[in-house]
Amino acid sequence: MVAIVTVASVTGLLVFGTTTSLFAKIVYELQGEGLDGEKFFRKPWAMTTVMFLGMTFCLPLAYLQEYRNKKKLKELAGDSAGAPLLPDGRQENGYQHTSELKQVMMLSIPTVFDLIATVLMNIGLLSVTASVYQMMRGAEMLFAALFSVTFLHRHLNKNHFMGIGCCVMGICLVGMSSMLAGEGSSTHDVPPTAILMGMLLIIASQCVQAAQITFEEFFLTDMDIAPLKIVGYEGLFGSIAMICVMLPLVHFLPGEDGEGIHEDSLDTLHMIGHSRSIQIVLAVDMLALLSYNFAGMCVTGQLGAVFRTVLETMRTLFVWLVDLLLFYTIHKLGESWTEYSWIQAAGFVVLVCGTLIYGRGDEKAIEEIIEEAQEGHGPQSPAAGAFAPVPASSAAAAVPGGGRAPSRPVSMRGTPSSFKSTRNLTSFGSYHQSYTYSRSLQHTIAAAESPHV
Repeated sequence: MVAIVTVASVTGLLVFGTTTSLFAKIVYELQGEGLDGEKFFRKPWAMTTVMFLGMTFCLPLAYLQEYRNKKKLKELAGDSAGAPLLPDGRQENGYQHTSELKQVMMLSIPTVFDLIATVLMNIGLLSVTASVYQMMRGAEMLFAALFSVTFLHRHLNKNHFMGIGCCVMGICLVGMSSMLAGEGSSTHDVPPTAILMGMLLIIASQCVQAAQITFEEFFLTDMDIAPLKIVGYEGLFGSIAMICVMLPLVHFLPGEDGEGIHEDSLDTLHMIGHSRSIQIVLAVDMLALLSYNFAGMCVTGQLGAVFRTVLETMRTLFVWLVDLLLFYTIHKLGESWTEYSWIQAAGFVVLVCGTLIYGRGDEKAIEEIIEEAQEGHGPQSPAAGAFAPVPASSAAAAVPGGGRAPSRPVSMRGTPSSFKSTRNLTSFGSYHQSYTYSRSLQHTIAAAESPHV
């Protein structure tokens, strides 16, 4: 049974992850009846809203999962009804609700980062192909490393620098191939300047997303909310912000509809209401996003972040392969294979190598932390030979003066990793630590330091 669930989770991650990336571009190449006649559905702000709505659907799943876990916990407790359910003994419902409410409200801040990053990506996607869009998002590694060193005072080892070098080279190769091919859409010509601007916007979005990661690491280290809840609440806050603030704002901004600044929301609703193909794509996109988040949680929980990294890399490859298949079968969607596609393929390989090398740098940094803990650098060091990795909070406490541990790797996050579709091939192995792994670190060191063990 476990094997079946694992296979289903892996398959779901690849299928639904590929679907979300492809449909984000495909919807721009669909035509529908607007207020002023037939036109392409070039609505990046509407697509941002769709993404947040899809994330919001994770909330019912999260609370259903929480209910089932509590029910199992009560069944396992049996006769031990008097034992505390929480490790610190704080069982008052009022305290729990207040604590979780504060944490949930804190999620509104990274939601702002996510909103800005997603809008920039969706506007950039107007002018580039889906495969280039997916690969250019590898730039997030560069900014995450920069911000971690600048604001979190981490240090990078040689593997980190080698990974960053490969990332820069890969992005340059992918960008060069896109400029030389001059292909940004299968339905209309895209000027080279627009392609360049699209790639720059995607890179800028990764800068914003890296800032979000840095904020979460610095301010939300002790947050204890399930990953699906994080995704769901960020989706809820993002949906409210888009519907109540951003869509009305861009509706009245000057500019041409479909270029990224002005967007006629009434025209958007009219196109959705009068085009069955757009309705289907948007509905499938939201469903795929929900399924992708759930499958991602299952894969990371069962197989770990390293395997998740491999799957995310395969997802990027599948996006490109399916895009090519669409072009040579349907002819109105996807992208073609050009004489410069070999350069893009080389860039993709270099990007993947950079991701794996950077991830190896994280592993070495974690090994250093484990060695420091075993040698007695922690606040309460475990017995010699015991495996007791130090979590973020313990590593910070080990530094004289209460500062953050300088040897703490870039990837060590205290907050659970979220599984949003905006994450890319570098998001789950390099500087993002998996929820399961980081939580197991905390449980291991807590058990080793506990006087009751």
